[in-house]
This record gives sequence, C-alpha cells and structure tokens, in this order.
Amino acid sequence: NLRLRDAAWLDGYEAWLSGGKVVPPMLLPLKVRDTQLKNRIVVSPMATYSAVDGLVQDFHLVHLGARALGGAGLVMVEMTSPTPQGRITPACTGLWNDAQLAGFKRIVDFVHAQGDARIGIQLGHSGPKGSTQVGWEAADEPLPANGPHPNWPLLAPSALAYGEHNQVPRAMTRDDMRTLTQQFVAATQRAAQAGFDWLELHCAHGYLLSSFISPLTNRRDDAYGGALENRLRYPLELFRAMREAWPAELPMSVRISAHDWVEGGTTPPDAVEIARAFKAAGADMIDCSSGQVHEDQKPT
Repeated sequence: NLRLRDAAWLDGYEAWLSGGKVVPPMLLPLKVRDTQLKNRIVVSPMATYSAVDGLVQDFHLVHLGARALGGAGLVMVEMTSPTPQGRITPACTGLWNDAQLAGFKRIVDFVHAQGDARIGIQLGHSGPKGSTQVGWEAADEPLPANGPHPNWPLLAPSALAYGEHNQVPRAMTRDDMRTLTQQFVAATQRAAQAGFDWLELHCAHGYLLSSFISPLTNRRDDAYGGALENRLRYPLELFRAMREAWPAELPMSVRISAHDWVEGGTTPPDAVEIARAFKAAGADMIDCSSGQVHEDQKPT
C-alpha cells in the first residue's frame, strides 16, 4: 500500500537504506548484469527426484511454476547434470540432450509468460555421491543390487568412497576433465537456448567439484591437488569455460560449502579465498551453504 500511495518517498527511502552499511530490504529490486530481479527472495534449488531419464515432467512445471507465481524474484531449478553419470539418483534432472532442453524451455516459457519472476538453473555433477537412492529412500546410499536401475561407475578427484557402502570412484584423469568440461559447456549452451535468466555452478556438498576443493576428499599429488590454489584449479577451469559459453549479459553464481564441519576440512577463511577466486573468474554471486562433504561432519 505504501508503494501505491507514495512510490517516490518509498523509492527514496530504499535507495538511502541500501546505500548504507545495513542489509537492504528483502523486497528491494536487484540488478545483476542485465537481469533484473523484482525482489531479493530466491527459491533455492531443491532436489525433487521426479525426472525420468533426466527429463522434467509435468510435476516440475507445476512445482516450479507455482513457486514463480508465489512472488519470489528468482526461482532456481534443482541440481541438473550435464551427463547421465553425473546424476545423484536415476530420478534427477539432466541437460545432456535436446529433449531435455525442450522440457526445460516449456517451464521457462511458462514462468516468463505468467509474471515477472526470473528462473535459473543449477548445473552440477554428483561425483563420489552419485548412483544413489532417492531422498525418501536411503539417501546417499547406493542403488539396491536387485532394483530397476543398475549402479553406474563414479568419477572423483581421488579414489575415495563417500561412505562405507558407496562404491570407490575412479580418480579423474586430465582427459576425463577435458571431456567433462565439454559436457558442462554443452549443457550451459542448452540452458541459454532454453531461456534461463541465471546459471549456477554447484561446487558444494561433497559432489564432484566440491570434492576437488576440500582437502578431505582431494588427495591428488599433481597440479590439481595439495594447496587450495591447486584444489581450485579444475573447478575454476570449468567455471571459466562455462562463463565463456554463457551469455555475457546474464549472471552466474557458484554454490560452495563454506565449512566442512570436519577437522582438517574447509573453514570459513578458506571460503573467503574460494569466493575471491571465483569472483576473479567472473562469478557474480557466491551461494553459501555448508557441510555434506564428509560423513564425520559435526555441524554447529
């Protein structure tokens, strides 16, 4: 009502408030590159385990469409894999073929046609936490041997299993990295063709890129292991390739685990350095999460 009664006064007040050292109001608009968000409310990417062969269903149209109609400035699609082997579960979304592109475009077009919300997609690879059961079954546990979906081979920076029952992944070679980068770039291009307004790279929660960054999961002795600068090398290489393929006028963010909650793991001071590195590579925002990198975590 206040905006209807005296928009000029409220605009002035919000401009004064956002220019100070206080957190701006959640309903204040936000412009990142050429993407304008009507407010700062973001529906976080949520795994729904409802895709079929990586393809979104009517469920996703209703789920994401309803969130977009609810007033949020930005709605994010769940972690979506650029390759079948990069899914967390058989029911996770993918963007490795044109049928999946068309399914997402239908949702994006609906969101854009029905209001002024924006919609983004989060791309990621499950790494050592892939080939597992859906969340309401035995989360993070391997697919049952007698189930309808066979387990698929896993990739990781080092040959370390996530849990006692998880399979040991194959340590990635440089050729593996180059191939996966090409797959991420192809998915990035498809995301742009689908009309998404925002792109996020998932580098958290013990999935592939997170497992490169954390010293708990990266035991490599080459240029991609050891010091934080080396552990960041592949995630940054991948991000830069995606940033090059993603339209320059559209924003990109990166989700990180800012604290592993395990002795010897990533800590908040490390997270600051990680954020600075991604910012220098072209990231517009850092999406801070934590944990889920190691089973021994003890979150505060």
